[in-house]
Amino acid sequence: MSGLNQALATLSRLLLRLLLVAGALVLVLSLLVAMAVLALAWTLRAAWARLTGRPVTPWVRRFDLGQQFGDVMRRGRPGPGGNGRSSPADVTDVEVREIIDVTEVRDSSPRLPPR
Repeated sequence: MSGLNQALATLSRLLLRLLLVAGALVLVLSLLVAMAVLALAWTLRAAWARLTGRPVTPWVRRFDLGQQFGDVMRRGRPGPGGNGRSSPADVTDVEVREIIDVTEVRDSSPRLPPR
């Protein structure tokens, strides 16, 4: 019986290794395909730019941390320049009304039992 257990353990380790190698191959091949698609898109874009006489420009996403910080600070400001909040001049007065003491109110509506 010990030989059978050892054979099954060896077989399961082999199957696990094959499964991990297959997963790694799928990952590597998918990354290669993605890179090939991007390279093809870049080549077609560059060829079209040369064909139309325009300069070939790189794909660049530029960002300025100082401007992003300023945007966040502007959004936090109250008033017409920030976040749609109203300025204090836009606030209207309201009429004063009496506050009812909650202990005096008797509510006869049905209530759900507590859990």
